[in-house]
Amino acid sequence: MEKIWSILSAAPSGAWVGLLGVIFGSLLTTLGVWLTNSSNRKQLKLQLEHEKRLQSQQLAKERLEELYILVCHWQHGMFSNFMNLTLVMKGHTDYNQYLDTIINEKPSNRVDFSRLEMILGVYGEQVQPAYDATLKIRDYINSIESDHKSAYRHGKPGEAFLKPFSDAQIEFGTACDVLKDKIALAAREA
Repeated sequence: MEKIWSILSAAPSGAWVGLLGVIFGSLLTTLGVWLTNSSNRKQLKLQLEHEKRLQSQQLAKERLEELYILVCHWQHGMFSNFMNLTLVMKGHTDYNQYLDTIINEKPSNRVDFSRLEMILGVYGEQVQPAYDATLKIRDYINSIESDHKSAYRHGKPGEAFLKPFSDAQIEFGTACDVLKDKIALAAREA
C-alpha cells in the first residue's frame, strides 16, 4: 500500500489536474448522454401514445361507418319485408308465398345483428338511445305482423292492418334516418 501511495504522491500536480479534468469531462458526457436518452424516451413515448390514439380513432371511425351501412341494410330489409307483407294484407298473395320470399332471400342481404350490436356496444355508446328508439318501433312492427298472422290463420282479411303497418314502417324509416345521422356525427367526431 505504501508503494502505491508513494507513486501517487510522486505524480506532478499537472497530472492530477489533467486526471480531474478527464474525470469531470467523463461525468459531464455521461450526464449529457443520460439527459439525451431520457428526452428521447419521453419523446418516443409521446409519439407512440399519439399513434395509438390515431389508430384507435381510425378504428372507431371505420366501425361506425360499418354500423351506418348495417343500419342501411336493416332499413332496406325492413322495407322489403313491408312491401311483401303488404301484398298479403291486400290479398294479392298468400302467406306461404310471403314466407317463400323470405326463405329465398340471399344470405348476403340479411343483417348481421350480432355484429351491429357488437359495434354499438363497443364504439357506439353515444348512438345507443337512437338505436333503442328504433328497436321499439321494430318491436311494434313485429307485433302488427304477429297480429296479422294470427288473423290470417283465422281467415280474417288483412286490410285492417295496412294503415297501422304503413304508419309504423314510416316511423321506422324516420327512426333509422335519425340513427344514421347520429352514427354519421359520431364517426365525424371520432
